[in-house]
Amino acid sequence: MSTFFLLLILLMGFLITFQIAKASEYVGVLKGEKKNFEQNNRVNGFLMIAFLVLGLIGVWFCNELYRGKILGESASVHGVEIDRMLYITITITGIVFVITQVLLFWFAYKYQYSEKRKAMYFPHDNRLEVVWTVLPAIALTVLVGFGLF
Repeated sequence: MSTFFLLLILLMGFLITFQIAKASEYVGVLKGEKKNFEQNNRVNGFLMIAFLVLGLIGVWFCNELYRGKILGESASVHGVEIDRMLYITITITGIVFVITQVLLFWFAYKYQYSEKRKAMYFPHDNRLEVVWTVLPAIALTVLVGFGLF
């Protein structure tokens, strides 16, 4: 219970710090401090990459810490196959997780605000929608297929 309260206190401290930083940024923008905005933008871009690296290190560390400790010996003959299916699912979703998080944070860093760049609006792209619909459908079909056998 004390661990929960400690995490809650840390979360609240982070939120308070974040809100104070955002308020000071807004005051700077309202005062016309363009340089302050650009500097904060660069800092936020750097922090995105830092959180990506630290987050992936944390995921790797937890994986190494609990490797082989969560699942014990299989209680039945079918347990071995179920464990194998679980490991395949965790591997596939883990690879997708790492790829999507790296892309998310990298694009947030790469395409941070710049006066030289204008945002482009794509209302509809059939190829993109087919790709991000068909690929997850195929992956889920394969995972369900493993589950059925």
